[in-house]
Amino acid sequence: MLTQNKMSKGLIAKITVEGGNPMKISIIIPVYNVEKYLNQCLESIANQTFTDFEVLMINDGSTDNSETICKTWAAKDSRFKLYTKNNEGPSLTRNYGLKRAHGEYICFIDSDDWVDERFLKALYNKAIDENADMSECDVYRYNNNTGQKTIKTCWGTVGREYDKEKRIKRGYSGIWRCLFKRSLWIDNNIEFPDSHSQAKGVYALSVALANKVACVREPLYYYRKFRENSLSAKPRINEFDHNAEGIESFKYLIAGFKRLGIFDKYKNALRRMLYIKSSESFAGLYLLREKENFAELVDNYKNFLKDFFPDSKQISYITFGGYNLNLIVRDMDQLNNPYLRFNFSSIISVMNPVKDVDIKHGNKYRQIMLRRDIESSFWEILVAERPEYLVMDFIEERFDIIKTGSGYITKSDAYDGATVSIEGEIIPRFSKECNEIWKKSCLQFIKELTKYIRPSHIILVKNYLSERHGTLDGTVPFGELESIIKVNNMLKDYYRFFEANCNCTVIDTVGIDNYFTDDGYEYGAIPSHLNEIVNGDIGSLIEEKFKE
Repeated sequence: MLTQNKMSKGLIAKITVEGGNPMKISIIIPVYNVEKYLNQCLESIANQTFTDFEVLMINDGSTDNSETICKTWAAKDSRFKLYTKNNEGPSLTRNYGLKRAHGEYICFIDSDDWVDERFLKALYNKAIDENADMSECDVYRYNNNTGQKTIKTCWGTVGREYDKEKRIKRGYSGIWRCLFKRSLWIDNNIEFPDSHSQAKGVYALSVALANKVACVREPLYYYRKFRENSLSAKPRINEFDHNAEGIESFKYLIAGFKRLGIFDKYKNALRRMLYIKSSESFAGLYLLREKENFAELVDNYKNFLKDFFPDSKQISYITFGGYNLNLIVRDMDQLNNPYLRFNFSSIISVMNPVKDVDIKHGNKYRQIMLRRDIESSFWEILVAERPEYLVMDFIEERFDIIKTGSGYITKSDAYDGATVSIEGEIIPRFSKECNEIWKKSCLQFIKELTKYIRPSHIILVKNYLSERHGTLDGTVPFGELESIIKVNNMLKDYYRFFEANCNCTVIDTVGIDNYFTDDGYEYGAIPSHLNEIVNGDIGSLIEEKFKE
């Protein structure tokens, strides 16, 4: 028989089991209109090799068949307990479950996801073995549209585990892949904020307060991306979250650090984390918002960060180059606005637009960038936004060019994955013809560019394809090393030509330590991507140029 203290609003009740010890783990699952995926989630929990747990299925006012599915599970397995309440959103639903949990440990699983049968056992044993208040595992990110899955490594980078400050700054805040001592949350009165991106309001605080975070270095949680009607695709917005998604969660997080007297200790880590996570949020929200609304969102974030960190000067800048350049600038104490990004484009196509080409890509971000390349919208956005700086590299200059009519299109890897009806001539990148077109276009590019940005504010980052991959414990050459070296030699010529004709600011990456591709990169070890450490080092060099 369960007994519990009388609950009051905002207080987490302490519950015990009469006649025995409390069970080991309480699993809290918010349930809202997920009838299509719910059985898979619950079955994956029922099949756990670790059995000492309870499941709190909190039906948050579902209008589909979800409650009936929960009733079926509660009837056939006594560990599964159903609670039904009015719809309030996932944050208050998790808090509702937290008040009713009585396991020694707690975890939060989303009802459209599922877990490996070893999920609970691995996390519990790891926490016990290392006497940790918190344990976490890596994640499979499952694309619900394509069925493809990638591995998100959460425990560290380039073969080294994060320390506490690095985990606060860079840790993956998906709360559902973690196991916590319930006392960690009860003793510190941690609850989820009723706002968008609620996990970001508690993850870093839990890390800071935990005596230790133990890591299971394998993916045991399956996170479903791009589900129709999911909260990430169509977030539940409170009035104060309008055009400010995530800001309230960050405010709640900072308030928690201050309430518990640890803000000053972690202030620098928090500032860097807020810039990194804010820039990451922009990348997703940019695809969901109209131009004007997204611009307002960016301004709201700038004001929020200025309020908390008034000593951090905001610089407006536009980026042009490889996708890894996004990861480099994301590492700065500056917001990275995806509206001011240009990837999968080259100088030739920017100076020679093509009109009336229909192009479609399954990846919305790539489709936007391909459309920008074809139409040369770089100039339109540059004139409208008037950024102070341009940060660029020439990684995308390695691709062949397609000549169609009087214009050119960059035959990037994004283009190769698109559906496009076009008749054109492929001009190989290493041909004499392409080299002549590039030099002519580059001179035109510099002439036009310096009308809007002074040369010293054009920051040329001399990035190259990585010739090696691995971890900090060792690297090996890429198999296609000869072709990589050939591309890099061409890029060196391009960089020299640009420098000779533009009095720009140069960041030379030659000689920077750890210039290699991380074997743990989610989308595979590919030469156009570097690793988290060297990206951060290059980002710091760019920041120094902003301050000059």
